[in-house]
Amino acid sequence: MAVAALGTLAASKSDDNIVKVYSGKTHSLNYYVACRDEDGNPTDNYMQMDGSKVTLNVTGSKRFFEGVDEPETGLDGAIYLKNDNSDYSFQTDDVTFEKSDGDSAIEVAIDSADSNYVTVVLYVPVEEYWTMTENLDSEVVIDVKSNMEVERLGFKYFTIVIGILFILFITITCVCVKEKSTVDMQTASIGEMFRALIQNDQAMTIVATIVLVNTALFITSNLLIYFFKYDLAGSNWRGNYTLFNTFAGGMQILAMMVLFPLLRKAFTTLKIFYICVFAEIIGYIVLLVMVLSGVTNVFAFFVPGFFIMSGFGLLNVVVTVFLANTVDYGELKNNRRDESVIFSMQTFVVKLASGIAALVASICLAVFNIQADSTSALDSQGLVQKMYTLGETQLIDNSSVMGLRAVMTVGPIAVLVIAYFIFSKKYILTDEKLQEIGEELKSR
Repeated sequence: MAVAALGTLAASKSDDNIVKVYSGKTHSLNYYVACRDEDGNPTDNYMQMDGSKVTLNVTGSKRFFEGVDEPETGLDGAIYLKNDNSDYSFQTDDVTFEKSDGDSAIEVAIDSADSNYVTVVLYVPVEEYWTMTENLDSEVVIDVKSNMEVERLGFKYFTIVIGILFILFITITCVCVKEKSTVDMQTASIGEMFRALIQNDQAMTIVATIVLVNTALFITSNLLIYFFKYDLAGSNWRGNYTLFNTFAGGMQILAMMVLFPLLRKAFTTLKIFYICVFAEIIGYIVLLVMVLSGVTNVFAFFVPGFFIMSGFGLLNVVVTVFLANTVDYGELKNNRRDESVIFSMQTFVVKLASGIAALVASICLAVFNIQADSTSALDSQGLVQKMYTLGETQLIDNSSVMGLRAVMTVGPIAVLVIAYFIFSKKYILTDEKLQEIGEELKSR
């Protein structure tokens, strides 16, 4: 929201925008009208119309009109506009559409800014499709404005604002916060820090558990966008992906703030850990069953999302508590209290888990030949060729879909099972054990 607002404000004050007009009377303009189904997906029902009836007005920055250069695909200054990177409206004698209506879509491909070759595809609902294709003499006026410059300027100024605020607040912190050391403590060397950690077997157990628990979720989260795009598919897959992510993030926060205090009244932290691990496993099993059953409603996926994200949110709290417990254990075993060493490991191992999950996700995408976006740019002829595949909603083959499902569900289940066995076999700091350690430390 902030990025869009800053980008829109900056773009509105820019003198860089120019307008180019492409008329079917002076350009070689291919014009298609395609029918969308009730879910907004393009069907194989389309018609090539009279391009001489079309006037296309394209607004963008000078940088935008430089186009895309991809020698490996033959693109030399190609301009490609669609719903994701533009705002548009189009009208005929009979119908008028705007992007904000949400029931239409557009694709525009131009070989280069000064090229004569242009292809335009309008995607409309069934009723409007028949209206437009029956009236072949209607003049069509299409206005398209690139919003790619809005995104670029938005991120630019948002980054500047964040940088300024960071410098301001860190300066206030350094100036206003005065800390006086009241403890004369010998600083540990790097070697002593590593020895203190390695000799603390309970800390190492929790570190391994944190890596595994986070890796399980990060594998799913890294592949989730591909699941929504290629498995659930649909023209509104981005909206569904955003909606699911919003719900999942909310459940994670609520679990940490609300569920943990409630569960702690009835269970020990050890039991909560096991409950969370089993809840995540159940969530993944439900997710796998749903995708194999052909469920496509995004709201249905809130059920496994609740189990997975609530369990992960609670585990974030629980493993932090366990990590704190290992500090007392380490002091008892090594005669040295190393809070800084042990707690600094949590951030490190989360980053490690993120790296491992990214590696697994990249291997999955490579093995099953799943691409982030196979149509990042098209020229005029490329968009014409795309018309021959309209209605084919399956963008990757079935084996790739099954591989994606397995990696993002069965994979995390296996990782969580390993985490469960490591933790249950190695972690010994029960509430009773911690009480014994506390009493022994006090008696020293």
